[in-house]
Amino acid sequence: MSEAKEPKRLQPKMTRGGFRVQFVLWSLWTALQLVMVARNLVVGTVWDPGDYLSLAGLILGVASLGLLLYVRHHDGHFWEEEEAKRANWDRRGRAL
Repeated sequence: MSEAKEPKRLQPKMTRGGFRVQFVLWSLWTALQLVMVARNLVVGTVWDPGDYLSLAGLILGVASLGLLLYVRHHDGHFWEEEEAKRANWDRRGRAL
């Protein structure tokens, strides 16, 4: 009755390429928000609601990057297995 359960993927539909695209986009987003918040801090003016949205965007970007790094840590071996299977199929296909 007790079967050996396979470990489950955290994000089943995410591939290494999808991770890279999302990581680049969230990195750019976070860097842009960081520049905007830093500019507001350096200028020292009173913040309007748009400035608080930039701060919220920065927090969202940092949280998203943290989640992506956690997914990479957790699902990285699945991606390596998929690439090994794909390479095996390519090698076997060329051998024909």
